[in-house]
Amino acid sequence: MPSQLSSINPKFRQTAQRALLTCAAIVLTHTSGAWAADPFRTGENSRPISDATSAVFVAVFRDGNYTKGRQLLPAALRASAQEPLTLTMAGGMAFLDGNWADLNRYANQTIQAAQKLSGQDPLRGNLYQAVGNFLLAAHDMSEGGSGPVAGAALALMRAQDVFGYLNQAKAINPNDPELNLIQGFIEWGVANNLGIFKIEDAITRLQTQAAPPYLSYRGVALAYRDLNQSQLALEAIEKAIAAAPNNPELIYLKAQILSQAGNKQASLSLFNQALTMSEQLPGDLVKQMKLERDQVQAALPQ
Repeated sequence: MPSQLSSINPKFRQTAQRALLTCAAIVLTHTSGAWAADPFRTGENSRPISDATSAVFVAVFRDGNYTKGRQLLPAALRASAQEPLTLTMAGGMAFLDGNWADLNRYANQTIQAAQKLSGQDPLRGNLYQAVGNFLLAAHDMSEGGSGPVAGAALALMRAQDVFGYLNQAKAINPNDPELNLIQGFIEWGVANNLGIFKIEDAITRLQTQAAPPYLSYRGVALAYRDLNQSQLALEAIEKAIAAAPNNPELIYLKAQILSQAGNKQASLSLFNQALTMSEQLPGDLVKQMKLERDQVQAALPQ
């Protein structure tokens, strides 16, 4: 078994890295304070979020501006210190920074806040407990946890709790767009890296029951990219970009898809466009973008 865990760990860790802040985005829907637009629901089903948390959500997940999101996060923590969504966002940023102690702290605080929330909002209470356990799984595999090999085994066991809480939330309202967004992204990651779920199920969930479109269609594009179905991936990423045209991460994903489809010249142009906004992105992501851009450039006729 150790050799099997070692072989799946790099992909599982990549899943955690890609999905962690997405999960944070998904839970950014409920806090005390002034009413603002719910990014997942409309009308009577809308939930209140504070202006401070809404500003972080928009900066990071619609605009792909992590720098601005970091600047705004302390105000959101002050305004909503006991809200699981704010704690999850802080945990996601700690993950990106490699601050494992803060990741563990915010993960546990997310679970505690979610347990308190369950009395008034059981769907979100269960959803946030799933996300909190997902954060703990990421910590398990980190240098501050049990490490990449032993941590993979712990994370797989933790996944049982994640899906247990998701199933409890689904029993309350299987059509909730927030729930389907987070479950769709997690199913995509697990299907792609561990083969437990069918990636087509994640695509269906994200296409038909999830919102907002700049996140749901991003997930669809990622799934089709991983299935090497470039045309369907391109159709999905175009819909995501239509909803968030200035997000460099979406432009980067379109560049990847075009490169996969063999359109290297158009891909190179988009890589360069995304990199013009590199100052607002995490440093490790920028390094990866530059590496892929250089590979595409090297493949073009000189």
